Amino acid sequence: MSETGSPCKMHGGHGHHHGPHGSHRTNGQYWQNVVPQDGSIMSSQPDIPLIDDSSNWDIVKATQHGMLARCKELVEAGYDVRQPDKENVTLLHWASINNRLELVKYYISKGAVVDQLGGDLNSTPLHWAIRQGHLQTIILLLQFGADPTLIDGEGYSGIHLAVLFQHIPVIAYFISKGQSVDTLDLHGRTPLMLAAKQIIGPEPTGFLLKFHPSLNSVDKVHRNTALHWAVLSGNVNAVDLLLDAGSNFEIQNSKGETPLDISHQTRNRMITHMLVMEASLKNSRSIGLMKKFENYQSFLLLLVSLFVMWAIGFILDMESDSWLLKGCLFTALAIGTQLLTRRFMGDKNQQYLPTVFLVSSIIWIFLTWFLSFLPDLAQVGYQIPFMVSTILVLYFFYKTWSADAGHIKTSEEERNRTIVTLAEAGCLDIRTFCTSCLVKKPLRSVHCHACGSCVAKYDQHCIWTGRCIGAGNHHYFFLFLIFLNMVCGWMVFATSVYWRTHCTTSFDQDGLWVFIIQIVSCSPWVLFIFVLVIFHFVWSSLMLLLQFYQIVFLGLTTQERINLHIQSRRAKFPVSLRNTPFNQGCLQNITDFFQCRCFGLLKPNVVDWTRQYSMMINPPKHSAFQSV
Repeated sequence: MSETGSPCKMHGGHGHHHGPHGSHRTNGQYWQNVVPQDGSIMSSQPDIPLIDDSSNWDIVKATQHGMLARCKELVEAGYDVRQPDKENVTLLHWASINNRLELVKYYISKGAVVDQLGGDLNSTPLHWAIRQGHLQTIILLLQFGADPTLIDGEGYSGIHLAVLFQHIPVIAYFISKGQSVDTLDLHGRTPLMLAAKQIIGPEPTGFLLKFHPSLNSVDKVHRNTALHWAVLSGNVNAVDLLLDAGSNFEIQNSKGETPLDISHQTRNRMITHMLVMEASLKNSRSIGLMKKFENYQSFLLLLVSLFVMWAIGFILDMESDSWLLKGCLFTALAIGTQLLTRRFMGDKNQQYLPTVFLVSSIIWIFLTWFLSFLPDLAQVGYQIPFMVSTILVLYFFYKTWSADAGHIKTSEEERNRTIVTLAEAGCLDIRTFCTSCLVKKPLRSVHCHACGSCVAKYDQHCIWTGRCIGAGNHHYFFLFLIFLNMVCGWMVFATSVYWRTHCTTSFDQDGLWVFIIQIVSCSPWVLFIFVLVIFHFVWSSLMLLLQFYQIVFLGLTTQERINLHIQSRRAKFPVSLRNTPFNQGCLQNITDFFQCRCFGLLKPNVVDWTRQYSMMINPPKHSAFQSV
C-alpha cells in the first residue's frame, strides 16, 4: 500500500503518545485529514483534493478522498465492496480511517462486513477509526453493529486503543455506552494498566479514574497492578494519581515485588520518595490518635495559627533588648511550626493556611481592641460599630465558606446520558463538556482545578476564603469584603488614638524616624497588629474596588474580565468590556447580583446558572463575549 498513514503500518509500539497524524500520500499528491490535538470533535467534511480530475481514480483512491459519486459509479459497475486489496484491507477500512461517513453508510448498505479483520494489525474498520479518533465514524459503525470488544492483532480492544492514542472523547463514549472500564486485553490488562504503562503524563490515567476502575486488579502475565506498571515505566504523574485514588502499594506481583521494590530497582528517586511517604502516612493513620487528628485538622491548624501569631507578638513585646535572642526565638518558632504542619497536617489542609491566617488575624484584632484600645475608646459610638462590623465580617466569611458556590453536580446516569447525547450530536468537545467533571458546561461556568469541580458563574478561587466564588456565594463574598474593610478602618483609627495617647513622641515634632522608634518601643504588639491590619486592608480594599467595578459597571465576573482582556490583546480590533450580553446597566446589574426587589420596585432576573446552557439575551452584534 502506498498510504504511509495506514494503521496496518502502525504497530502498537509507535505513536502511542500522539496517535497517527492523519497525513496521507498518494501518487505524489498530498491531503491533510485534520485531527484536533485537544480531542475535540470536528465536522467531517470531505477534504478537497489537489487533483482536479478524479474520473480515472480507482475505488481505493476515491474512497480515501471521499469521492462518493466516483465510488458509486465503480460499485454500480460491478465492484464488490467486500473485496479486500492485496493486503487484506477493505473499502470500509479506508472509509473509516479517513472519516468518510457517507461512504461508510453506503458500503455497509452494499453488503460490507462491519467487523472485517484486515491489514498488518488484523484490525476491524472500528479499530482503524479509533486509532484516528474519528468519533462520528465510531458512532456510526457501532450503530451498524460493530463490536468494540473484538481484539486486534496487537491484542487490544477498542477502549484499549482509545487509551493508547489518548482519545478522551472516545473513551468517554465507550464507557457511557456500557463498556466496562475494566475490560481486559489479550494479556489481561485493563485500560488503567495500559495508561499507566504506556502514557507518560496525567491523562488518560486521571480521566479513567473518574469512572471508578478497579485499582488493585492484576494482569494475567506478570500479576502487576496499574501502580506496578506506572512505577516500571517511571510515570510519576500516574503514580501520584493512583496513590491519591487509594491504590494498594503493598500488593506483590508474580516475582514477589511490591511497587516500592520496583522503584528501588529502577532508581527513580521521585517515585521512591512518593511511595515511602505514602507508607509513612499509612502507618501514622493506623494510630488511633492520628485518626482523631484527621477529623479536626482544620481546627488544629487554626489553633496553631493563633499560637504562632501570639508567639510573634510575645517575642516582639519581650523586655530584652537582645535582637539576637529574639532572632533565635523566631527561628525556633519557624522551624517548630514547619515540622508540626508537615507531621500532623496533610497537604490538602495546608492549602488553607492563608484562610486560617486571615481568621486568626481577625480574632487577634478583636481581642486587641478590647485589651488595648477599650480604655481610650469606651464610648458607645465607637464600640457598637466595631462590634457589629466584626460580627458581620465573621458571619459573611462563614457564609462564603459554607455556601455552595454553584458546583455543577450530576448523577452517573445523567452523566452517561449527557456524554452519549453530546457525542452523537457531534459536540463532545472542551467548549461544551468538562472532561474533568464529566458534565455539560453551563453558560459562564469554569472548572476550578483547586476544587476539582466546575463552578457556575465562576468568579475566582479565593485563597483568603479557601473556597471558589461563584453564583451561590458571590454576594456573601462581596459583603465580607465590605465589612472587613470597615473593621480595618476602625482598627487604623483606634491605633492612631492609642499611639497619640500612650507614646511620648509625635510625628509632627520629632520626625518620621524618631516616631517609628518610639511606637516600636511603646508597644510592639500594637505595631504588629497594625501591620496585619494594613496588610488585610490593602488587599481587601483593592479587591473590593475591582469587584464593585466588575459587578456594577460591567456585569462580569473576574474570570470573564480576564478572558476578555486576553482576547482583546489577541484580536485585531479592540474588545469592549461593557459591550457584553450580561451588562444590563448599573441599576439592573446590582439588582440581579443581590436579587433585591425593594418591595416590588425592582425586578431582578432570576437565573439558575447551574442549568443555564444558552443565552437568555440576544448578544450585541460583533460581541466578542460569545467565545469567552
